[in-house]
Amino acid sequence: MLPCNVTESGVLIIRLRADLDIGGRAAAAWAIDGYLAAHRSAPVMLELSDAPLSTAAVSTVVRTHRMCRSAGAPLAVLAATAEARRALEAQAGAEGLAVQPTRTLAAAALSAASPPVATAA
Repeated sequence: MLPCNVTESGVLIIRLRADLDIGGRAAAAWAIDGYLAAHRSAPVMLELSDAPLSTAAVSTVVRTHRMCRSAGAPLAVLAATAEARRALEAQAGAEGLAVQPTRTLAAAALSAASPPVATAA
């Protein structure tokens, strides 16, 4: 199971190993799909570890991007290393995937992408 938590502001943070292998790719996608179903349209931050980015991890991020778009859930991807950001943007940049270098920038991207929440007067 992938580690995840929900922040006070309702952002679902999922931590994905950047060195994910092919065998773990399906399990990771299945777990992420379950999180998305449980947290219906909540903004998602996918946080990659600092390990070198594997092909399976890139594939999982792209698949997560598509699942979030389909579910109407804003997604921000956090990859601290420039190499990982370049690899991800090369694979999914045409699909509108933006990869952020810090949690602060990822949270700001989610805030910009999320619709405002209506409050009772």
